[in-house]
Amino acid sequence: MRRDFEITMGIYLVQSPHELDLHNNFDFLGFDYSVEHRTLILRWRRSQGAWVASGTPASLTIEFREVSEFRFQPRDSAQPFTEDDCVSSFGYWTDEDWADGVIVAESSQSPDPKWLTAVDFMSGAVIAVQAASAHAQIEA
Repeated sequence: MRRDFEITMGIYLVQSPHELDLHNNFDFLGFDYSVEHRTLILRWRRSQGAWVASGTPASLTIEFREVSEFRFQPRDSAQPFTEDDCVSSFGYWTDEDWADGVIVAESSQSPDPKWLTAVDFMSGAVIAVQAASAHAQIEA
């Protein structure tokens, strides 16, 4: 998949000049999936916590285009709902037996093209997608 950003350490979205901590500094708002347009849009906004630096961008969207597969794994009902908006890791999903959930690839490792891009949340929910491209838009 072609992307105009990188993910490092499983939680940082890097698109020059930004390095955004999706786990600590952003709250996930939701997603829009269009069957007609074959797009998936994920939306975040800057957290309101005092620990978030004042120069942190206000919002982030990631648009996946030419989606060929979309999966949603439900949340763990034992987890509090406050964990639904917090990214645990941003990595890959594979159905291979050796993997157990979302895996984080090292930046030097090229993911297998069959792996789905996956966002794992602290609540246990997972969004997984196979698409031709992904584009991040960062709003000040």
